Amino acid sequence: MGDSQMYVYGIATSEEEVLFLLLTVLFWVAVVGGVGAALRSKARGRRARTPEDVLFQRFVAGEIDDDEYRHDREVLRGVPHLCGRDGS
Repeated sequence: MGDSQMYVYGIATSEEEVLFLLLTVLFWVAVVGGVGAALRSKARGRRARTPEDVLFQRFVAGEIDDDEYRHDREVLRGVPHLCGRDGS
């Protein structure tokens, strides 16, 4: 009969006990990490999109060009446009 005792922090344990402890810790790390990731992605999806965010997404998607993006952004911010495209 071989000696299958291991010592963890000075306590004699068997290989099966060490494996069980390791698997238990890994299981709970996965559960807590999964819940945290789910909550983080849900919070990110609920974030309110401002009109500037929508305008930027249109610009990134290529729906509007640089001049139109800058003009519309300035209109949203209430800054008068220098080129007069706002009708003034």
